[in-house]
Amino acid sequence: MSQSSYEEMPYATFALRVADPNRLAALARLYGVNVSAPTEASILEIGCGTGTNIIHLAERYPQGRCVGVDISERHISEGHKIASGSACSNVELRCGDIRNAALGHGEFDFIICHGVYSWVAPSVRHELLSAISSSLSENGVALVSYNVLPGWRQRGVLRDIMQTGAAHRALATGDDSPQNRLDGAMELLRLIAEKRSVEGDLYGNYIREGLERFQNSHPSYLFHEYLEEFNEPFLFSTFMHAAEMHGLQFLSEANPATMSVDDLGEKVIAYVDSLGGDIVTREQCVDILRNRMFRETVLCRSHHELKRDLKASVFTTLHFVSDFRKSGEEGSEAVFTEVLTGRIVRTPKDEHAVLLSMIADVGYAGISFASLAERFFATSPGRYDERAVMHGLVRLWRWGLIDVVLERAPINTAGSGNARVSRLARYQASEGERGVTSLQHRSCELSPVEREIVMASDGTRDFRDIAKSSSASEVALQRLLSLGFFYE
Repeated sequence: MSQSSYEEMPYATFALRVADPNRLAALARLYGVNVSAPTEASILEIGCGTGTNIIHLAERYPQGRCVGVDISERHISEGHKIASGSACSNVELRCGDIRNAALGHGEFDFIICHGVYSWVAPSVRHELLSAISSSLSENGVALVSYNVLPGWRQRGVLRDIMQTGAAHRALATGDDSPQNRLDGAMELLRLIAEKRSVEGDLYGNYIREGLERFQNSHPSYLFHEYLEEFNEPFLFSTFMHAAEMHGLQFLSEANPATMSVDDLGEKVIAYVDSLGGDIVTREQCVDILRNRMFRETVLCRSHHELKRDLKASVFTTLHFVSDFRKSGEEGSEAVFTEVLTGRIVRTPKDEHAVLLSMIADVGYAGISFASLAERFFATSPGRYDERAVMHGLVRLWRWGLIDVVLERAPINTAGSGNARVSRLARYQASEGERGVTSLQHRSCELSPVEREIVMASDGTRDFRDIAKSSSASEVALQRLLSLGFFYE
């Protein structure tokens, strides 16, 4: 990671759903770590970029303390502009190297370090884990993302090609700017894809698949992922060995569904079970089975005795949300569609489909276990007990169809009353930023009409008034509601 390269080509920064402390706190509680509630927590983001992620968290949790640190002066300068435009006063953005950032001792309940660990020199990785360990509160959790083997080994082929093309272009033109180097990298990739177009050419097919993936990628991602000096993938076990040396242990993946092998068949399940109870060994095996390329790992202090049997008493204290909405039925199956991607999932019309439908019906606000159980029992009086509901929810969670969160979110799903979105979202929409942040802590690409609605939704106008402002607004308004943009 080069400071100068980020000055010349700033990294596009977005809100990270997996980094929402509401989700991280629920994971921690499930495994027996009593982390602070997000509403009263202190949050640190290392490598905060222009601050979009940490600024939105500061607005979401106004009583909390939020700090962002980044090596790029340009990033921090832009972050100050965004924070000012969002009228956000409880966030502090600092420019500095992690090795001398003076983050304090045990001050932070949540630490986010996304897109840093694989992209720095080995000595800095050591300092990074040291900083996380020393800054984390006793019951705190840290989210660290990094590229992993064996999956990223294939991506390394693209990196080798792109670095060669970048070096040749810089040498030929005398221009070592990030954009010129990226142009040279893409030129060589396209040349190889064109010349290796014979049917059955595995190398050519792989290059073409890479180019196809790159089509919707931001130039700053391509440059910093493939052309930076450092980008080292690791075996998960290697990463965990380094973390353990700093007094940290594996809590979970930020997306727990990636830890499950339920979909890989009985032979795989039996093989993974035969590995015993060591979670790092099991997770390393899952990486190999799935050819995983990237991890978002949640760590906690080593002194915690983690509870991995998912006690019902904890599960029943949480709230449940889903990205899926029921879109119909086909024969004996219920059909659900993912809000953001349009991905379709079919499930048998059993208790799992009923539970998922009920969670989907409340949108992104979330529903408590007690409310969900009450609704569920009303549909099947006397047939199920609370334990059966809990087991059904665990399965949906393991399958990646629902999320658990600690607290219900103040999200308007009905479209009644006055329309109000976050100050950050209004600022982003007015500035024409590519991603606009929802209250679900996601960056969403919006149409021009949707952006107009966001800018108009400052809490002074009701939904009906806004819907009448344009012939296309009703459809756009409903999409924004479905994405979780409006406060209650």
